[in-house]
Amino acid sequence: MRGFLALGLLLAGLGAFAALVVVSGPHEIWQAARALPVWALGVLFLLELLGLAFWAASWGVLLCAAGIYARPHTVLAAAIAGYAVSYLTPVSYLGGEPVRGWLVARRTKCDLSALAGTLVWDRVIAGITLLSFALAGGGLALPLLAPAQRIWVMLGLSALALAITLGALNFARGWGWLARLIQSLARRAGRARTRMEGWARKVTEMEQAMHHTFRRHFGAIVFAFFLQLLSFVCHYLRPLFYLGFAQERWLSLRELGVYFNLNTFLSLFLWVTPAGIGTAEGGRIGILSLFGVTPAAAMAFSLTYRFLELIFVGIGLGLILNASAGKRLRQGLGTVRGFAEIGNLLVYGLFLPTRVLPRFFNLRFRRPDPWDYAKSPYEQRKYQLMLDILPRRGENKPPYERALDLGCAEGFFTRRLVQERIARVAVGVDVAERAVARARACHSHLPVEFHLMDVGKTLPEGKFDLVFCSEVLYYLGYHRICALAQRLAEKMQPGGHLVLVSAWPAARLIHRPFLRHPAFKLVAEHVEPHHTRPYAINCLERLP
Repeated sequence: MRGFLALGLLLAGLGAFAALVVVSGPHEIWQAARALPVWALGVLFLLELLGLAFWAASWGVLLCAAGIYARPHTVLAAAIAGYAVSYLTPVSYLGGEPVRGWLVARRTKCDLSALAGTLVWDRVIAGITLLSFALAGGGLALPLLAPAQRIWVMLGLSALALAITLGALNFARGWGWLARLIQSLARRAGRARTRMEGWARKVTEMEQAMHHTFRRHFGAIVFAFFLQLLSFVCHYLRPLFYLGFAQERWLSLRELGVYFNLNTFLSLFLWVTPAGIGTAEGGRIGILSLFGVTPAAAMAFSLTYRFLELIFVGIGLGLILNASAGKRLRQGLGTVRGFAEIGNLLVYGLFLPTRVLPRFFNLRFRRPDPWDYAKSPYEQRKYQLMLDILPRRGENKPPYERALDLGCAEGFFTRRLVQERIARVAVGVDVAERAVARARACHSHLPVEFHLMDVGKTLPEGKFDLVFCSEVLYYLGYHRICALAQRLAEKMQPGGHLVLVSAWPAARLIHRPFLRHPAFKLVAEHVEPHHTRPYAINCLERLP
């Protein structure tokens, strides 16, 4: 029955959407959408991302106050996943909370009652924030409305204010109304009484955790409220920037207040179809018509933001799928990602100026070890496999004389080459000035050298009998990879070994200039089936 209802709502929304497109004029909508510059679309995307980031940070503050310590990227990923689910439900502000809680709980193994308390506090704070903007917008909107419309707006705002205020007081004062209500219903539930009494106990624990958070961490709740305000401001400014960039029509403060107030009612009471399709577009056309915006321009505004929102919805659904999918499916997705690395050859080789990458990597190395090379299980496993594949690895085999590490970063792997007696001397090169400076400072007591150098253009002086090139080649572009293969053939001693590492299966193409070069032969290969980023390790020998 629920499936038929959801399908019916979806079809109704699609019908309303199609009707609005026809009435507004598809050609007129397209012309209005094209008026927005491409760079402005990037600004609007960043504004959406900033709004989500402020919201995730607000919830992160509540998690810390409740004693739940999750990494920022975990909280942001959970927030985006919850946003995706809420967006697709018939109620735009609710629905994704269980998903958010599940993603954080599986990473932190935290107390579920405390976690549920943070989710409820997050929604209460969002309600208070929404009410604050709605009241401010309502005060600006009332003079523009007819007397009959004013009454309905005031009644709606009053009901919303009463519900949010009572909810906040219940959790702040520890009254436990929600648990008492469930216990009262359990007495009349018959066979379901035991189950409902269990729910009541869980709700009691949640309400107590929320009351504890309010009493002990009131400052955290205030800070979370401030972050929620910033998140709502980002959404509040949507029509200002869109109409300003697309039509040079900058809305006044009163017009922004009217838009936000009426859009709040739209999201609360008229978001009745999945993703609000049809109803959201119709509501925005009606609201923006108050400011003289044509239906075509209003539809272009709505569809532009629909496009930006669906980007985050897609990311959120991908995060949920990655967390819930089976091992084989995750490996399949990792293989698809590895295959997509071929696109990097085009991006870095054809479209990106060579001067951009050194600046980018130097910026990334503002803080030490930004990719967690020192502790990442992925990196440690890869390092070990790169060493194990060497033919001259063993107790009775002599070390290599001189090793070269291309793209050495801060020298963590370069250091292992001499510490584990893989090579007598090691040389590392990288394009990031900050990384090379840290490598020199940290390893000055070892027989290692570090050079600031673009391996796509030049290599260090001297000969080498061991070379490592791990996840570097796709930054060069295919023609520069071919040139590097020739330079390494000239730099390597006969009988020396070259170890290449790239994402699988893109490695088939990325490593081809080396595999087909007459100076090298393949002596060993290993494909690591990592669930998110499979990679291939090829060991080649320099022929005499």
